[in-house]
Amino acid sequence: MGFSLLPISVILIFALYYLKFTSSGLYTRVRQGFIFSLVTNAILVFAYNELFSPFNALNTTTAVIFWFVENVSLLALLFYWHKTGQVQIPELGTLKKVIGLAGLTKINKVIIILALLIYILPLLFLAIYPPPNNFDSHSYHLNRILYWVNDGNLDHFPSVHLQQLYLNVFAEYLALDTVLLSGSDRFSGIIQFGAFLGSLAGISLLAKRFGLKQNGQLLAAVFLLTLPISIFESTSTQVDYCACFFFISYVYFGFELLERKSLLTLTAFVLCLSFGGFSKYTIFIFGLSFTTYFAFRILFKYRIGYALKVLAFAVIILVATFAPFFRRNYLLFGHVMRPLRGTVFASEELPVDKYGLRYTLSGVIKNAGLNLGLPDTRYNQFVEGRIRDFHHAIGVDIDDLGLRLDRFSVKYSVHEDMVPNTIHFWLILASTLFLFFVPGKWEFKWLWICAVLGFVLFSTLMKFQSWSTRTQMPFFTMGSILVTYIYDQKLRWKSIYIIAPLLVLSTPFVYGNPSKELFSINYFTRKMLAHIPIAICETGGAQAELYEKELGAYYEFPGNQQCHPIRKWPGYNERRKVFALLEKVGYYDLDRSSSILTMDRGKAYFLSHPSNYDNFKPLLDHIEGDHKNVGVFFEKGNGFYHYWSAMAAKLDHPGKMQYIRFRKEFMRLENARKEFCYDYILSDDPTLLANFVPKANIDTIYTTQLFQLVKLKSKSCEKSLY
Repeated sequence: MGFSLLPISVILIFALYYLKFTSSGLYTRVRQGFIFSLVTNAILVFAYNELFSPFNALNTTTAVIFWFVENVSLLALLFYWHKTGQVQIPELGTLKKVIGLAGLTKINKVIIILALLIYILPLLFLAIYPPPNNFDSHSYHLNRILYWVNDGNLDHFPSVHLQQLYLNVFAEYLALDTVLLSGSDRFSGIIQFGAFLGSLAGISLLAKRFGLKQNGQLLAAVFLLTLPISIFESTSTQVDYCACFFFISYVYFGFELLERKSLLTLTAFVLCLSFGGFSKYTIFIFGLSFTTYFAFRILFKYRIGYALKVLAFAVIILVATFAPFFRRNYLLFGHVMRPLRGTVFASEELPVDKYGLRYTLSGVIKNAGLNLGLPDTRYNQFVEGRIRDFHHAIGVDIDDLGLRLDRFSVKYSVHEDMVPNTIHFWLILASTLFLFFVPGKWEFKWLWICAVLGFVLFSTLMKFQSWSTRTQMPFFTMGSILVTYIYDQKLRWKSIYIIAPLLVLSTPFVYGNPSKELFSINYFTRKMLAHIPIAICETGGAQAELYEKELGAYYEFPGNQQCHPIRKWPGYNERRKVFALLEKVGYYDLDRSSSILTMDRGKAYFLSHPSNYDNFKPLLDHIEGDHKNVGVFFEKGNGFYHYWSAMAAKLDHPGKMQYIRFRKEFMRLENARKEFCYDYILSDDPTLLANFVPKANIDTIYTTQLFQLVKLKSKSCEKSLY
């Protein structure tokens, strides 16, 4: 199986590092070797993708050949080092001690085994078995991979959803190779899961770096393991955990470099910052304060000569990493990073439009507010009210369009993109207050000062978005070190007293992720709490009429944009009545039957947007035959990965999907000029479609509430430019 070449590569690289560097303790060598193996594999992925892309040779054949040759080369190097006495292969037998958890206390062994059985193995299953169904992944993360595979290169392509082009791409580079080697998206989630494991190793090593012993290192790892957004991201096909892993590794290698000069450490240090920022630009924001700190420390400790060498090396690595991608951006947008305002490609603006102390305070409070929600609407409304009062007091409009993309609210949403980290956040706040009373320990304090400055800088520069709890992950990773340091080193309480509650309280997130639920935990939890929606959103039709008939006494009909808000928040007994009515009209039907174990794979792709499946499935039944291409004629800026995946799940030999309507400015791209002939057209705007397809070439038109599928009499290769 082609995909096996990737984990084999990681294993071989790990073996080389483990055998070569024997000065550290057993568990430290294992963790360091794993991190180095992930970073080295990332270098190889980058090299393959960028070297083969100019030749339009990104395909399964070249991927298999590249990774096979790479593995043979690693194996040959391993035996060469063994023959020349540089390593002793039998030394790998010491890994049995790690498997047996030798040297750990009995309670820590129990904790690790429970974490493995209850958390890590189920999350590994969820990273592989369910289809990737994250909404952003369908919109651009995986959609761009689909284009890269079809085109055989990483070049920009015509699109109506520009985020598919210019937003950070390195995590998708990694996922691309899993798709090429396996021939499907089955293992695309393994990238974030691998980053999750690497982050646990990195954060425990960082804890060790600050003097924390066995108990403290385990507590730091458990804090990150049980972070709700960490659990959800570990099985997602987004990019946040990948970026977070490189951030943690960057900080760890930075402190290691301050301990002793090492070319290997320096290389890993710079590469992790580069790859982290290439995965998500916000890593540069969270990393800026750390970069400044490391720069001054390197300058004062190693003097200007070495500092200049580090700077030059960093510039070279950053240029080598970003130059090919920036070139692709510049050729299309005229700007290396993104489309500019006022141009035909202008897209969403993520940086804020206003700067000042009060706007920074607003951003910090709102981003903190994302982690204050509880499954209690009255509590959430109270907290939101106080935050709004604070904004009124400082003279800032809380929903100023210059400061936000989403309206602010305090809520408890068990959603893969925006679940709050409430318990962990309060632990971090309490530990921050305690740190003020700790004398000395300035190296550790600077760690936390840099983390806080990163959070403040992020809140200052970026517009507020309701899904930013995952973007804040670098802050929470450093928070795990803070909480552990205070709890273990200063309070000196037994770690089990905090580890056990964290493991218990976060377990539902493992099994109850709405996007890949193993059991109907969300439904039963809501029923127990009588947790009803504050608004019912419905696209219309008979179901909307039923909602209005049964629930009109509790919800306002009609509402804005087909969302009907609750009239007044009722007490518990009244909410139970409302919950029963919602059950009666089928509002919770999907929640009650949402186990990923029994769900059809085609349907499972749509768990983040089930109404799209209801409208697309009838059309799917009319797409027949092998290698039948579908032209996508969308007016709205949406991705189509889930539609193609549902088609691929139904057909043995599905064709391609591509946008056939896009701006004429895309025609400067070679990929836009390539011929694409299609048998069907999928459209979300029948009016536009009617002016594009000649009636003489229309076989049949199938219509649902959201889409039209046009079956053509003969293949068409025309494109609509606007």
